[in-house]
Amino acid sequence: MTCKTLTICLLFWGFQHCLSRECVDPLVSGLYASSFLASSRYNFLYSANFAKLYGSSGWSPSPRDRQPWLQVDLGRKYRLRAIATQGTFNSYDWVTKYALLYGDRPDSWTPYVMKGGNQTLPGNWNYYQIKRNVFHYAFTAKHIRLIPLAWNTENGGKIGVRLELFGCSYDSYVLQYNGDDSVVYMYPGKRSRTLQDHIAINFKTLEQDGVLLHSEGIQGDLFTLELKRGRLYLHISLGSSVIHKVDGRITLSAGSLLDNLHWHYVTIKRYGRQVNFTVDSQTVTGICNGEFTHLDLDTQLYVGGVIEQNLPHLPSTPNFRGCLENVFINGVNVIDKARREDPEIRIPGKKKMHFACRDILLKPMTFAGPNNYLQVPGFFRRPRMFVKFKFRSWDYTGLLMFTRFADDLGALELGLSEGQINVTIFQPGKKKLQFGAGYRLNDGYWHTVDLAARDNLLTLTIDEEEGSPLKITNPFTIRTGDRYFFGGEALA
Repeated sequence: MTCKTLTICLLFWGFQHCLSRECVDPLVSGLYASSFLASSRYNFLYSANFAKLYGSSGWSPSPRDRQPWLQVDLGRKYRLRAIATQGTFNSYDWVTKYALLYGDRPDSWTPYVMKGGNQTLPGNWNYYQIKRNVFHYAFTAKHIRLIPLAWNTENGGKIGVRLELFGCSYDSYVLQYNGDDSVVYMYPGKRSRTLQDHIAINFKTLEQDGVLLHSEGIQGDLFTLELKRGRLYLHISLGSSVIHKVDGRITLSAGSLLDNLHWHYVTIKRYGRQVNFTVDSQTVTGICNGEFTHLDLDTQLYVGGVIEQNLPHLPSTPNFRGCLENVFINGVNVIDKARREDPEIRIPGKKKMHFACRDILLKPMTFAGPNNYLQVPGFFRRPRMFVKFKFRSWDYTGLLMFTRFADDLGALELGLSEGQINVTIFQPGKKKLQFGAGYRLNDGYWHTVDLAARDNLLTLTIDEEEGSPLKITNPFTIRTGDRYFFGGEALA
């Protein structure tokens, strides 16, 4: 069987369905003043809570604010479909371009991306007319942040924003996985035979590999959704025929760097041999030639990983670690069934599942410019140093970590140079010590750096490969400083 893979948007009319109502409810107009937050304000009359559409004022930041933003807490997660903006009432203040960020928490953001990859939304051209932007893909969020990028400057104009968000309520069914657990959905009648499928699943994780869904049939039918090196892969086989030399397996892939701890939205729609595979705003379509049109799966579907090891097409990818949300298999809410302990759900090992997405201690931070850095306090004047972190980058060069030793004994620097990590030890009155480790670490994937140091010995382990760490045994003295800088250094 041959398969053509096209990165286009395709709509199967057979999967359209009518909602009980349109998802266009206004979500901002009824909020309290405490739901609004901003980086600054021009004065009290231009506070963040005046940023409601049709209001008698509007939000404007301080003229000294170099990175202005306006933030709205919706109180709960909603499915968002559109945004509308105005300028400040009866003024020359309006925003002509802006970016929009969304997220579950006010410290973890995902940018809204328009078609073509542009993150800049068009704004207003006067203070009173409304500019409405309809999102070309729906997303869910509790928090929204608007970042002005350009604004009117004629006649003394400045940043001015009034806004409204449009969407509808969103029921969230969440399940957390630790990599050693699984939920099994037992097909009614111990078999599933379908001509068309509609599968939806949301996920977020920091792991670049993990099995999300897996099911098999005795006639060679297969359905697997897995994350590999931060990219999502869908494997489907409608059955194979030795006589007609038909290999029914196809593979579609979409997305990249999906291991960023942000929610990603996956939809799989199949009608016969046609498959639509959508990850966030990207749709990949597979058109496969062959004699089979039905997907015949036996007994069960594994969600979040496979515990049993006796399956003929068992994925080699490890089980999923992270959070899954709203797993729907042809209209069946799998997580809700698991929460209600429905008899169609089996938990291997009868492990206790967590129906909440607990905050992960590891929080990724993006350093978007040369002046960005993170300062972390340290234990002062200790004879041993231990530092561990993860990073990913496409840059050939860049400062990863820097710290000054106590008692003017020098400094230590970890930097990325031509895809490897350079360790540099500065000592007053002595030649600096410099060593390199690793290879092609600027590939965009997460890499672990583990550093341990004491007098005359430094050990650097990359990606937890303990069999080949870098060891420096030159004479030097370690007395830890009180500050560590990541991603850059504070300028004096």
